[in-house]
Amino acid sequence: MINSVDRSILEAQYEGGGTSAYDPQMLLKVLIYAYTQRIFTSRQIAKALRENVNFMWLSGMNRPNFRTINRFRGKVMKAVINEVFYGIIDQLLEMGMIDLQSYFVDGTKIEANAHKYSFTWKKSTQTYKARLQEKVKTLLEQIDELEAEEEKEYGDRDLNEMGEGKEIDSEKLNEVMEKINQRLKNDTDNKDLQAAKKQIEKDFLPRMKKYEAYEEILGERNSFSKIDPDATFMRMKEDHMKNGQLKAGYNVQVGTRNQFILGYSLHQRPGDTLCLQEHLEKFYANMGIYPQDVIADAG
Repeated sequence: MINSVDRSILEAQYEGGGTSAYDPQMLLKVLIYAYTQRIFTSRQIAKALRENVNFMWLSGMNRPNFRTINRFRGKVMKAVINEVFYGIIDQLLEMGMIDLQSYFVDGTKIEANAHKYSFTWKKSTQTYKARLQEKVKTLLEQIDELEAEEEKEYGDRDLNEMGEGKEIDSEKLNEVMEKINQRLKNDTDNKDLQAAKKQIEKDFLPRMKKYEAYEEILGERNSFSKIDPDATFMRMKEDHMKNGQLKAGYNVQVGTRNQFILGYSLHQRPGDTLCLQEHLEKFYANMGIYPQDVIADAG
């Protein structure tokens, strides 16, 4: 099967030059066989190539080290995994071993390599950010009251940075810092301005940037792991826990026919319901056709 995969897909990932590279099809065979044997780390695979006769036969007695295996998996395979996977599905269709009459799909939670104390919650981030914005507004109001020049220029209105109902973000805080710096040039002994500058620079601004970064990572999700930002906290199915345990993980959707995996997709949503459409759209994008019948559980 691997020998039938278009070599140019794999070879296109190599820049050329330097020393001779190991055959990418050989490395792909070794990697897939290792996974079927539940051997996952590059060092364990390299060890199997030295000790296991099945690996020796697949590799033609080649012994790439763990760095080569890791580089192949991380650079080459990451770029072409879809093309290789669906290229094999095309072969199965041509051989008549599968058809797209019925497509059986289900999801399972896969735990991420991140402990449960590394979580960040969207609701908490929004709460902390709102509290910080209130503190910043209070500080800006104090600055406004202290500065006679601002009173002359703005009258009874707030500073431009505050605006009625306008959200304060890191960009606006940077603008405030610029204005404070300008004022301090003309009033170097102003202790209140110096204190305000220090509080914004050392406390408010770093915290605001942190919360904004969290919000960007979260997107539409409710949580993420600081160790693995792509992972979302989900309830895992565990026999000893009635409702499952909340852990960082992924929702993997897999579609099968005749015991062959025909499609897969990785999701950050805990529930299967919202994953089905995305899963089928990915299948269509790669195969150019939808299955005729989709069979799934109530979820």
